[in-house]
Amino acid sequence: MNSVPYISRKQAQDFLAKFGNALSYPDSSPLLFQIYGFGGVGKTTLTQKLKEKLNSEADFAEVSFGLTAGIETPIKLMEKLYESLPQSTSLLRKDVLDIRPFDFVTKPDPFILLYKQYQQTIYKLTTQPVEGKQVEPEQQNTVKDWFELGTITTLAVSTSFVAPATAPSIALKGIPKAMGMLSNASQSLKPTKEKIQKLLQQHPATKNDIELQELMLEPIPKLTQAFAQGLIQKTQRQRRSIVLLLDTYEKAPADIDTWLWQYLLEDTPLKSYPVRIMVAGRRSLLEKESWRKLQQDRNLIYEQRLDEFDKKQTQEYLKQIGITKPGDIQKIYKATKGLPYYLNWIRREKEAGREPDFSRGNQAIVELLLQGLSKKQKEIVQLAACCRWFDRPLIQYLMQRQGIDFETGANDSLNCFDWLNQCDFVEFVQGHYRLDDVARDVFRLSLYQEDRNQFRETHELLAKYFELLANQEVSADSPPPEKYENADWRKYTAEFLYHALFVRRDEGQRQFISHLFASRYLKQLEVVIIPFAAIFAEASVESYQLLPDQTEKFLKKIKLGFIFGWLMLAEDPAKYEIKYENGTGSSKEEIESAIKPCLDQVELLEDGLGKYAGLLYKTLRDRPSQRIDLLQKAKIQADIISSDSYPEFSSSLFFNIGKGLGNLDRHEEALISFDKALSIKNNDPDIWNNQGVALANLQRYEEALQSFDKALAIKNDDPDIWLKHGGALTLLDRYEEALNSFDIALSIKDDDPDLYYFYSVVLQDLHRYEEALISIDKALNIVPNQPSFLSSKGLILSLLGDYNEALINLNEALNLEPGEPVRWANKAIVLARAKRYQEAMDNCEKSLEINPEDESGYYAKSCCYALQEDIDLALENLQKAINIKSSVCRHEAKYNPDFDSIRNDERFQKLLQG
Repeated sequence: MNSVPYISRKQAQDFLAKFGNALSYPDSSPLLFQIYGFGGVGKTTLTQKLKEKLNSEADFAEVSFGLTAGIETPIKLMEKLYESLPQSTSLLRKDVLDIRPFDFVTKPDPFILLYKQYQQTIYKLTTQPVEGKQVEPEQQNTVKDWFELGTITTLAVSTSFVAPATAPSIALKGIPKAMGMLSNASQSLKPTKEKIQKLLQQHPATKNDIELQELMLEPIPKLTQAFAQGLIQKTQRQRRSIVLLLDTYEKAPADIDTWLWQYLLEDTPLKSYPVRIMVAGRRSLLEKESWRKLQQDRNLIYEQRLDEFDKKQTQEYLKQIGITKPGDIQKIYKATKGLPYYLNWIRREKEAGREPDFSRGNQAIVELLLQGLSKKQKEIVQLAACCRWFDRPLIQYLMQRQGIDFETGANDSLNCFDWLNQCDFVEFVQGHYRLDDVARDVFRLSLYQEDRNQFRETHELLAKYFELLANQEVSADSPPPEKYENADWRKYTAEFLYHALFVRRDEGQRQFISHLFASRYLKQLEVVIIPFAAIFAEASVESYQLLPDQTEKFLKKIKLGFIFGWLMLAEDPAKYEIKYENGTGSSKEEIESAIKPCLDQVELLEDGLGKYAGLLYKTLRDRPSQRIDLLQKAKIQADIISSDSYPEFSSSLFFNIGKGLGNLDRHEEALISFDKALSIKNNDPDIWNNQGVALANLQRYEEALQSFDKALAIKNDDPDIWLKHGGALTLLDRYEEALNSFDIALSIKDDDPDLYYFYSVVLQDLHRYEEALISIDKALNIVPNQPSFLSSKGLILSLLGDYNEALINLNEALNLEPGEPVRWANKAIVLARAKRYQEAMDNCEKSLEINPEDESGYYAKSCCYALQEDIDLALENLQKAINIKSSVCRHEAKYNPDFDSIRNDERFQKLLQG
């Protein structure tokens, strides 16, 4: 037989006709064409027919997910597709009659131009310092966080993350589409975005180019527009259509899917030009809500399901390959269900001179596929089917472990590896051999059904093989960064995890969890993304039942947490919310519920970075009483994994513990961790800064100031450090110096409302109320509805005698935070200043009713009594307030004019001195 039989089906005919028409009349046709159906149904054949039909009028760029290397992100996919297209034809090779005026206009390629600029800028940001001769590690980490981590995994939905309304800090502003994929990034990306913005503003490669800065902040939408314009320009210059073929789409990453519908289809003008996209996969795109909404709004998609051959089509196909007996046709149809893949296998068998036995019409197709193979050959194929890919050493290893002679087990003249490579269903992809998807599904399932124990044992052998390769690449006792920074170690570990999940049940889950936590911490997520994505792509196959039941349930439970969790793991659930711009999506509660099965097992993990990171992430979610214990356990892990050869990594282990302890007001213990971090790396401004905060909380203000000074000696352009420096000076009554620190901070960042707020506080202590009012108004101009700012403004206005306006501001603050004792206390103070004493006392009681353990109510009472010159009750309540929060209440009372009537009383002076 010299030609491959082809059976034309109406489904295929309609698809080809519609597609051809779209190239001729793009404006009135869909932009994306999808063919979908079960594996082996003929999608690849139809794709080839499309290429044959349009070969003379269109250029094709084709990729296959799971097969084509280097297309795991939208930017890499665009690059691969673009380089697959032919370059512009030279005028010298054109016929004179074909030359058009457009040909004489030399236009730069918009995509190539922008893409090169993007890549060159990343290189410069990574290798060239902002100033001096050396690139700081922080600069490299910032670039990596933004451009590498952000493009490996981003959320496949448009979401907005904001701080809850009840949080004491200011609600976060929206962050523009991070990496072009998020309408707003989570709080975990906010510091990175601020760092990359600052780097872009300061770096020599970008500081004078606003457009370039915008590109680096939002590369995907801008590169996508350039990609589309480049395709359009190619069609105009070449006068040929362009077809982008995306095959095996069920294996495409979620970010690619989002990019395709939200950016390439929805936001570019491609529909009006002879550029069309063909997608082939096992599932309909319109199963997803985002695609359905796009289709409803824009009508950009045409899809066609491809079914198996019916009995008549099967008969026609078999006749073309010489099978005409009705009995044989009936048996084949019953065995193959009309699936073209299986019918094509029968053709190849006949061409090779082998006649399949159809005497058992109800036999499974796998038996047909294995006909003619010896028992050993069948076993070899089934073993190879357990591999995602294989090479000679891997097959040799498997044969040796299974007691099969590598040289003669399959064939007297071919070793097992060479024999496999000659099988029709084996293909060579990305430097490795593999069984094609359909054959692998069939043979692996057959092994599972025949001998489940051997199936599990084979995956156990493969897990050990890849674990051994990983350990040969980087020894098992090496520091975690050495492992995760090694690309080959990551590749082998990803394969190890894939196979371990098929056999090790609880142990496999815990190994996966450990690497999930560790890879999140070190921002090398491919270690877990590869096995997780591979398993879920395989699970789309009908009758998939290969994972242990508990493992399958576990992976389904954490799926949502895995997709979102890399962002959320390091976030305190009490401090973030999720809001969807378009439609609805998974709630925070659902995401946290999906993260929980991983965190529940953290204390069962083996010692190492995974356990350390998991304990840290769990502290954000457990009750305060349990967090101390978790942080102490994390410190044990930090002691185990810290290494002199990686000082930055090791220092950060203890720094993180110190921050966690500080958040729990365990400042003495926090200092021990900060001291440990500084003993490893003493030039980190963040550690000195946080040490200063801990010392200030312990009322060791001089030492705190020294820590802030050391932080500023390393990094003098950080407004947060200057803010805390000014705060320490304020607590030392060095007000003019404090204002100077705030001035420096504002010169660096003049849109920080907190800076204006604390500036106004110092001005109040200096009794410069008019200036204090101006400063707090600046804070409110930036964040109009911040309760603490409104409350502070009310207090300032009352000191200026404007009680009505003061109460308006205080009532606004109360409406926003009615459950905060300090809001009622501040209103009480203003009422007392207005001589409305009974109302003032009622508000004091309301404050104490909400929380009798809060000092605010007692302090407000003391003010009320002092304004009435009731010295005894003023001192009694001030003492109660000081007993709860001494340093704050003493400092407040020292400068508060409400106490002027009793300021010279010895008892008052004694209270202030402590």
